[in-house]
Amino acid sequence: MPEGHSVHRIARQFGVNFVGTKPAVSSPQGRFAEGAEMLTGREMTDARAVGKQMFLEFEERDWLRVHLGIYGAWDFS
Repeated sequence: MPEGHSVHRIARQFGVNFVGTKPAVSSPQGRFAEGAEMLTGREMTDARAVGKQMFLEFEERDWLRVHLGIYGAWDFS
């Protein structure tokens, strides 16, 4: 299970790699395809972690909340 320090590290990586850009957002399993489509093409303006949750802010004050659950991980290739 990812602990808080891991989530904070991932949020910092999001800040370095994506804040100020307009990333393509997807829902690999399709459960959140509509929300992903809404965020695609919008500029990411902030990335922060609070405890074990990560919050990604996009222009127009839209937020994506991420909780990695038991086995969650991000890979920045």
